[in-house]
Amino acid sequence: MNITSDKKTDIDPALLHKKMLQLLSSLWVTRAVGTFARLGLADVMEDGLADHAAIAAARGLIPNRLYRLLRALSTLGIVTEPTRGHFTLTPLGRLLSSHSPNNTRTTAIFLNDYFADMWTHLDDALAGERTAFEALKGAPFFEWLARNPGEARRFDRMMLEVHGPETPAIVAAYDFSSFEHVVDVGGGNGSLLSAVLAAWPNLHATLFDMPEAVAAAKRGEGGPLPGVRFVSADVFTTPAPAGGDVYLIRHLLHDYEDGDCVRILGNVRRAMQPQGRVLVLEAPLPSDDSPGPGRWLDLQVMLLCGGRERTVEEYAALFEKAGLHLARTIPTKHPAMTIIEAAAGSRGS
Repeated sequence: MNITSDKKTDIDPALLHKKMLQLLSSLWVTRAVGTFARLGLADVMEDGLADHAAIAAARGLIPNRLYRLLRALSTLGIVTEPTRGHFTLTPLGRLLSSHSPNNTRTTAIFLNDYFADMWTHLDDALAGERTAFEALKGAPFFEWLARNPGEARRFDRMMLEVHGPETPAIVAAYDFSSFEHVVDVGGGNGSLLSAVLAAWPNLHATLFDMPEAVAAAKRGEGGPLPGVRFVSADVFTTPAPAGGDVYLIRHLLHDYEDGDCVRILGNVRRAMQPQGRVLVLEAPLPSDDSPGPGRWLDLQVMLLCGGRERTVEEYAALFEKAGLHLARTIPTKHPAMTIIEAAAGSRGS
């Protein structure tokens, strides 16, 4: 969410008031989009229904009330209303259809379930040591997922929806041809590793993650993993698999505070080849005051699991504490993905 400012808005009381009301009513948008997704209305429309009464009948809804929802969603570009009472799904709206190959339906539903309820505990998170999720559910997020495998699978689906489009951009931006052994730390269902191996089939590969994630990878949920070695263990309590010359860490460090990140990176540093590389795959915060969604994601991970988003300089500081140094950053064609490359040893050593 980015709300830009200009001098006219800042000095005009009426425009200032309007801007504040827009901010305060943004919850309405999230809830409306989530309901549209949860009720499967995009699926109904893709099946050919356009009349609001027919769409309502397909889902057992009140026609007039559904019409008002669709009319409101037309202001967001989810649907259009070419003739009164008849609606057409837009390309944006198709992202909420279960038929779309890169849909975000699970994400829209998830962010309207307990991920939304969690924000009611923002006060608790600011004043106490527990995360907002723990205040809501009584257990830390990842511990709670381990106790609720159905929710863990749903969360994995959301992660695939959110981060899946980054994978081709990573593979296109980084040359793995000089490496022999790639290790994916916290590699989940293996989707990134599968894509890397498809592009560089001569690589040896190891996937290192918790048992439930490794089981999903073995089932092929992330794609083919020919010849991959699987290591099921906790990244904090078990040394990283040894002998890799490139270690992948995608969207893992932002889930944790600095001390835990240094533990993960330190385990990797001790396991890697002397000339190896660590690729931290994240969306770093800008170092200046330029706007960006990362500042809101920073609050989300703070509430969810006590993590944080970081600038490149802050990642560099973590590397130094773990016996690594920042080598370079590599942009990708995906706006939410930067490759932050670290090498062994302190800079200048």
